[in-house]
Amino acid sequence: MNGPNAAPGGGDEPTREHRPTGGKAAGAAGAAAGGMAGAAAGAAASSGSGGPEGTTGDSRDGSNPRGESDATASARSESPENSAEFGVSRADQSSPPDNDPGLITHRASQGGYSYYSDSDPYPDDYDDFNEGFDDELDYPDDPDDDDMTALARKKRGRRRIWRGLRRTCYVAAALGILVPGAIFVWCYFTFEVTPPSKVAKNYSTSMVVKYSDGSVLNKFSSDEVDERVLIDDLSEVSADMRHATMAAEDADFYSNPGFSVTGIGRAVYNQLSGGQGGGSTMTQQYIKLSTGKDDHSITRKFTEIVRAFKLTNQYDKKTIFKAYLNTAYYGRDAYGIDNAAEAYFGKDPSELNASESAVLAGMVQLPRGNDPQVDAKRAKDRWDYVTLQMKQNGWISQQEYQNLQMPQTREMFAWKTKTTTAQIHIQRRIVEELEAHGYTKDELTSQGLQVVTTLDSQAQQAARDAVQQVMADQPEEINPALAAVDPETGAVRAYSPGNKGYDWVKERQPVGSSFKPFVTATGLKQGDGIGETYDGSDDQTIAGTEFGNAAGVDCGSDPERCGVREATEKSVNTAFLNMANEFGPQSVAETAYEAGIPREKVNNNGETVPVLANSEGDTNLNIALGAYPVSTVSLANGYGGLADGERAEPFLVEKVVDNDGDVKEDFSPETETAFGDSSTRSANIAANVTESMRDVAEGYGLDLNGDRPVASKSGTHQLGEIGGHNATASYVGYTPQISTAVVLNKNTTSRQPLTDASGGDIYGADQPGAIWQKFMNSYLEGKQVEEFQEPDPIGQFTVPPPPSSDSPDEEQNESETLPSDESPSDEVPSDETGPSDFPPSEGAGESSDQNDECQENPWFSDCEDEDDPTDPSGSEEEQPDQQGNGNEEHSARGPD
Repeated sequence: MNGPNAAPGGGDEPTREHRPTGGKAAGAAGAAAGGMAGAAAGAAASSGSGGPEGTTGDSRDGSNPRGESDATASARSESPENSAEFGVSRADQSSPPDNDPGLITHRASQGGYSYYSDSDPYPDDYDDFNEGFDDELDYPDDPDDDDMTALARKKRGRRRIWRGLRRTCYVAAALGILVPGAIFVWCYFTFEVTPPSKVAKNYSTSMVVKYSDGSVLNKFSSDEVDERVLIDDLSEVSADMRHATMAAEDADFYSNPGFSVTGIGRAVYNQLSGGQGGGSTMTQQYIKLSTGKDDHSITRKFTEIVRAFKLTNQYDKKTIFKAYLNTAYYGRDAYGIDNAAEAYFGKDPSELNASESAVLAGMVQLPRGNDPQVDAKRAKDRWDYVTLQMKQNGWISQQEYQNLQMPQTREMFAWKTKTTTAQIHIQRRIVEELEAHGYTKDELTSQGLQVVTTLDSQAQQAARDAVQQVMADQPEEINPALAAVDPETGAVRAYSPGNKGYDWVKERQPVGSSFKPFVTATGLKQGDGIGETYDGSDDQTIAGTEFGNAAGVDCGSDPERCGVREATEKSVNTAFLNMANEFGPQSVAETAYEAGIPREKVNNNGETVPVLANSEGDTNLNIALGAYPVSTVSLANGYGGLADGERAEPFLVEKVVDNDGDVKEDFSPETETAFGDSSTRSANIAANVTESMRDVAEGYGLDLNGDRPVASKSGTHQLGEIGGHNATASYVGYTPQISTAVVLNKNTTSRQPLTDASGGDIYGADQPGAIWQKFMNSYLEGKQVEEFQEPDPIGQFTVPPPPSSDSPDEEQNESETLPSDESPSDEVPSDETGPSDFPPSEGAGESSDQNDECQENPWFSDCEDEDDPTDPSGSEEEQPDQQGNGNEEHSARGPD
């Protein structure tokens, strides 16, 4: 009928044994278990379903674990009770005692500690605390009740606030750590990191080209502002430079994961305090430089950190350090440490000392502002900071630190010498050769390879000086092209392509009488020596075409018996035309090929055609007068074959080396016997040809210093449509050490004659000869005087006496006859291959050859090329405006 805990009186009132199931015991346990959190749990249990409805067991103050007010505690002290007594009295009495009616109930009601009340005046849930509290607990007779209520409400409100703050912190911690962490992980696996090697390939890097002695010719780049040379290994950078870089940017580079939390904090502090130092690591800076993203945003910074962390996990620190040094910008248009060392100190990175390194390392922070040439004070302050960091990190000693001095730097942009027109053309020829060998420019720059050319720095300077001195007062429209080749190897030692956009060293031009020695060599191959005589008289019909000599040119007292030496010295056209007619024009072309003139060329239509022939492969007599265009470098190389009887291909690229100087590939070609299979016979043919040209330079006053032996020949090609004026003028000659050709033309939009500043015609022995002489003397100065091989006579070596009984005194020795055709004082402009004083004979059968030549040679005015070669907007590799006309090929007169 009654439960086991029913009161003895039989009521439903719970006993004290129910109290442990209430909130007080749980609150104590919660407080003991977890401090504030446990107390909160206990408080929750106090008002929960664990105890009878209406009971309280809060413990909200550490000094009063029951959570009672001071007034309530005082009331309890007036009527002390212990747990046992309280329980017995409640069990034994069925009603309150007469002397204390309702006292206990009254205290419980007033003190808020009733185990029997129907409601809890201090519920643990504070949501309804302020609503109707006064209505339920209205005690006007007890002034302490209001004080107690206000204090309880205040404490409970404070506790509610702290609980809210605590929960807010938990949420903030979750959002601040878990969410960014999740985003970081997602970005890490989503973002791609470009390999440093691929980044390097995307740069507009420079191609390092060196002279044959290893000195730098230029660091070619497609963009003058963005020249960049890459280091291939950290060993190319001095230890001082590496340490200075870390001291300035990232002292913990080798130990951090790609970013630095303390560095970011330090950067914020420095920004606020005006101090120095950034928050980005070197890895982060590399990411910024390589991606080109430098916007000031949290997103950019966050992605930069992610990429830096991923890069550090994927690549070793040396690779990242090298990539950083290759991408850092140091001011003065210097990208990368190699260019920076050159721009500021004219050194290689491996040569930088601690003081110089501190300057460069400090430049990355503010590339222009920290430049000593821009702001000396700021630069010194930055230098002081870097050197101090080097000392504090143990990279320099205290003694070294004290002895350091701020170094002097070069003038701004002194390192950026403008690339000359000549160097641009040299670069193009180099790239062409390398591509023929299977190399590309990108491969060279990305692998840190360097090109060593055959060019001699002394020869290049000599060529520049000779051209500038001779042509200083001459019209700018004149283009002097000079090429010098080593006869033994074909190595190009000097390459000067002219003043304008065309590469006149490479472009083919008719060179006039400079081609005549190949006719001589053809006769020697067939057994006809230089003592043979030919008809050199003026105005002849040869092979059906009328030809003549230059005005004033004759061949002694008996021009019909003109020896090869004299015909060469005086440049007697008819004698060489008769020789070519006897030997065969095609044989002359073959001899030139054997000496080193290219056999084929690619025309404007992309077709491969012969060089010394028309489009059908036919060669006519005008080959003796140099009517078929050849390039200046080919002419110099062909003369090199005449010098020693060995044929070699002219080349500019000697070898490709790596950064350590080790040869990756050598391109020096092997020479071949030029004329026939016997090297001895070939050399002797060359010696005989050389003998025929030995006196030409002296006759024109172009002999070399120190009585140095030399063989040479002049040439002039006329501008046919303007009678008596020239289109090109040339001078070619060699010693055993060097073979040099100089060719001048006048490149204008309209066809103009090759005239000097005074309006006079220019001939081969004039400005071309003067340039040739100055260059040869300068280049050969200090070099050993070498003699030519003595010729073993082939056929008739000397001119035999005439068959008549005339006195020998009337015969003039050929070697003593001075050429008169090119003397500036008495020479009359002539037409070697231009129109004669009379037109070609009708029915000579040459018109078809003339038209064929026009199709291949824009030097002739009759040419009608669909791709107009005179159009300046056309490709530079197309034949430019070259003065001449179709009549030249069959003209009777020449200049020399």
